[in-house]
Amino acid sequence: MKDTYQQSAAVIRTQFFNIDNGAGTTVDEPLFDSGPRGCRITRVYCIYGEATATVAAGNYRLGTAVGGAQIVAATAYVNSKAVGDVTEGVLALDSLPPNTRCFVRHTGVAITQTGTASMVVEYVPYSE
Repeated sequence: MKDTYQQSAAVIRTQFFNIDNGAGTTVDEPLFDSGPRGCRITRVYCIYGEATATVAAGNYRLGTAVGGAQIVAATAYVNSKAVGDVTEGVLALDSLPPNTRCFVRHTGVAITQTGTASMVVEYVPYSE
């Protein structure tokens, strides 16, 4: 069966996470459902909403279960990023079957650093 796509990609993003919410502290957020026909993920990245300090011990990931990393493995935040900079995630899985729930996990760093980040997913729902 040939994959078909709608004309434009959907974009969904998380809240801005405070990167320094505590070393190793995790926050999980259900992000989206792949829809009745599934979807193709085209891009996953984080965008920084506040300049970062030393935050490389923190990371984000995207999976099909809470804490999962089936779609994007743990991707470290980057030190010394400016507002609006992005860090791309590497897709390990880009095609999702129908009605698959996706979750993002943010893992923080020590409470003395600065920086916020929002995870963004661009995807195209399959059409008939």
